[in-house]
Amino acid sequence: MPKIIAMFKFRDDKPYEECREHWRSVHSKVVSRSLPECRRYVQNVAVPVRSRKWDYDGVAELWFDDMDSIRRSFESSSADELRADELNFADMESSTWMIVREDEIIPGTEGTRA
Repeated sequence: MPKIIAMFKFRDDKPYEECREHWRSVHSKVVSRSLPECRRYVQNVAVPVRSRKWDYDGVAELWFDDMDSIRRSFESSSADELRADELNFADMESSTWMIVREDEIIPGTEGTRA
């Protein structure tokens, strides 16, 4: 099952918390509306640590049944709302994405490690 990994850098001209809240509260609903073939959506927020400055503020994971469902989703006019809303919180020049195939190395139940 392919998934999209999208790495976001939040906009510098808006407060971090405003961008984070928009991503969490508003954009999540846009994803649900705009990508009906998306089977799962997870947002991962970078955890600040003193010794490291991360390249991205967050990473989104979007699962699809197959490559055709990804293609249909993003070629659809409904994806235009998704792309437009990303501009509200993300610096798209500094953000990127890729399509990946997940290989589970350490199996476990979701959210925990056995």
